[in-house]
Amino acid sequence: MTTHRDHRPMRAVVLTVVGVTALGLAAAPASAKSSLSFSAGPRSVKAGGHVRAAGKASDDNSSFNRVCVQERQAGGAWHTVKCSKAVRRAGGAVNVNVPARHRGQLQLRAVLLEGRTPQDQHAKVRSVSRVVAVTVR
Repeated sequence: MTTHRDHRPMRAVVLTVVGVTALGLAAAPASAKSSLSFSAGPRSVKAGGHVRAAGKASDDNSSFNRVCVQERQAGGAWHTVKCSKAVRRAGGAVNVNVPARHRGQLQLRAVLLEGRTPQDQHAKVRSVSRVVAVTVR
C-alpha cells in the first residue's frame, strides 16, 4: 500500500519565507557611498597671516556635487570661502589660502553639497567634515 504525504504545509512555509525575504530585500535602502576629507594649517598664525585649507570629497550618487571650504570667527555664522566646480557622480577638491584677519579663534570646515544642476543655488548638504580650530594671535 502506498502512502501519500500532504506537502501543502511545507510548501506554505517555503513560500512564506521566500516572500518575507523578498520584502526585506526590496525595503533595504540604496545608499550612495561618499567620503569627505579636510585639512588646515598651521594651527596658530599671526593676524594678517594665511591658513592653508584643503578639502577633497567623492560621491557616487547621480547628482551634481561640489566641496566647499567654510569659515567662521568667534562662533558666528559659517561663511563659504571657496567651492570646487560642481561635478556629476564625483565630489571634487578645493585648495584655498584663508586670511586670518582678526585675533581669536578661526574655525574652518569642509562641506559636501549636492545639487540637481551644476548651477543649483539651493544645494543640499550631504556631509560636513570635522571642524579645525586655528588660533589667530
